[in-house]
Amino acid sequence: MLREMGVRVWQPAPPAADLPPAFKLASTPAFAASAKAEPGRASGPAQAVAAAAPGPEGRAAPFARPARPLPDAPVPAGGTPECWCLGPAQTLYAETAQAGGARWLVLAQAPPAALDAPAFDGDAGRLLANMLRAARLHQGAGAVVFAPLVRQAIAGPMDTFSAALSALIGQVRPDIVLIMGRLAGQALLASSEPFGKLRGRPQVLQGHAAVVTYDAPYLLRCPLDKARAWDDLCLAIGLAQRRA
Repeated sequence: MLREMGVRVWQPAPPAADLPPAFKLASTPAFAASAKAEPGRASGPAQAVAAAAPGPEGRAAPFARPARPLPDAPVPAGGTPECWCLGPAQTLYAETAQAGGARWLVLAQAPPAALDAPAFDGDAGRLLANMLRAARLHQGAGAVVFAPLVRQAIAGPMDTFSAALSALIGQVRPDIVLIMGRLAGQALLASSEPFGKLRGRPQVLQGHAAVVTYDAPYLLRCPLDKARAWDDLCLAIGLAQRRA
């Protein structure tokens, strides 16, 4: 697993010179990033994580089924309620999916541009690809479905988002939901707890096991937290294996 993530122990990196229809994921060029982890936080010898692998191809799958909505988002101090938008649901690694394997749903907090982009687009997408490869999700999971979550500061309830998310969960029937991003985790779990209390332990999203961790854009800005993200990923792997 660590080799897939391109681990370089204590070795710094060199200086750096709406739901749309189905579409193919584009391959991406190599990307590398490494960082030293805080002592005692990695669940193994991973003290630094580097991303350096092209993204595999996959196809989006249609998901549409009504289900129970989530509660409205809390109103922040400014007085304007948050609203979230669910991007295109993309089925990853369809060519290697195996019957009886764990089913994963990856919901990742992302910028608005992600609504029209492949899952592994850009530096953050390449880091995400390597995180999933490190978890061996490209080698025989039951299913891996990815969808971006975009936060929008507009007034109104979250009925549309809630219905789309519930329909997606009902269609995928995941053994584990990986929620990536602090704000996304708080919104989806309807929790005001600090992020540090949400991540690192099992959660439940609409009756399904869930794990909250850092989103890839954040990890690019704060690479020291990659070790904690690996801890969360190991927790998700364990929960998925027990439920598959």
